[in-house]
Amino acid sequence: MKTLINMTLLSLATIFMSMLNAQDTVKKKNGEVLKVVVKEINDSQIKYYHFDDPNQVLFTLDRMTITEIKFAYGKEYKEEEPIMTDDYFTEDQNMALSLSMSSMLFDAIIISFDNAIDPKSGFQITGKLLGIGFGPSLENWYNRSGFGLEVGYKLKFSGLKKKKWEYRPNHLLSGRYIMPSVGFTTYSEDGFSSQVKKNLIHLGLKFGNLKVIQNKLTIDYYSGFAYYGGSQKRTFNNGGSDIGFEDNSINAGDLFGGGNFAVTFGFKVGLAFGQYGEQKEKLRRRK
Repeated sequence: MKTLINMTLLSLATIFMSMLNAQDTVKKKNGEVLKVVVKEINDSQIKYYHFDDPNQVLFTLDRMTITEIKFAYGKEYKEEEPIMTDDYFTEDQNMALSLSMSSMLFDAIIISFDNAIDPKSGFQITGKLLGIGFGPSLENWYNRSGFGLEVGYKLKFSGLKKKKWEYRPNHLLSGRYIMPSVGFTTYSEDGFSSQVKKNLIHLGLKFGNLKVIQNKLTIDYYSGFAYYGGSQKRTFNNGGSDIGFEDNSINAGDLFGGGNFAVTFGFKVGLAFGQYGEQKEKLRRRK
């Protein structure tokens, strides 16, 4: 009888010790495997301590960084890809101010303001000053002067999903996009025998890609096309003038064409600022 009691106690002690030494394993997306004891799993994190830590100091791990958990008692839990929400972008800058590097070579200064409405869309306002570029340009021979204003609505079609091996999606502002736009340009040119004044309205479609470096520097390059129309007045140096649209060319910094059809292209560098989370909070309070 005494022997039976001793064997029972020994078995219970063995089971108890195995429970103390039981360990769960957590596999991260980068391939690292952690040997831990999982204490809690909530909507966004898991809490654990290292299985060989006598003090049982708790650590937290974001569920977005793991692929699976194997519990000591045999059950396995695989982390599903989380639903994409704009909570990922709360700390991201939501605005950018950029300067066109390419337009300076075509006798123009172009400055753009971008604002992200949400992770999928945004708007852009662009101002143009024609005739004050700093780069070498044959356009200076025409003594061009004028200005332009353009408004576009951006629709992003990349950078919206988080890649499996990454902690989060790309920056809120970054990604490839398509942007319908409408603009107005007015400028004058001095020729050898006359001065030409043009007032033009243009509807365009741009395809671009904006990148954000170190959450601060933005690089934006784009190309596209536009349809335009408007009026032209030519004043001759020896007197007289005519109004029409026979010579319907356009040259507006990043917009070039003739016959009412133009191409657009450019390269911009800028700075990102603001915070998307603050913008969301302000909109929420207004509702």
